[in-house]
Amino acid sequence: MAAFGAAYPEATPKGVELIATYTARAQRAFCVWKSIDQESLEKLFDQYMPTLKLRTEFVPVLQMFPPTVDYVVSLWNTMLQAAPK
Repeated sequence: MAAFGAAYPEATPKGVELIATYTARAQRAFCVWKSIDQESLEKLFDQYMPTLKLRTEFVPVLQMFPPTVDYVVSLWNTMLQAAPK
């Protein structure tokens, strides 16, 4: 994901930004994007990453800055639940 941002900086619409990427086992990744709306992010994936979009779930999250402890804990719990046992 970071390579995408570096390779196609002009492709990222204004207001859409990759914030963080977390990797897990079994070729899983959790990416946190900042976007004006979900449609802008989905359009970006449609245009530049159509194959990746097939295996991507878009989950809208409302978050204030700086990240709260509850947010960080919920993110780690989500990754742990998705990890293979």
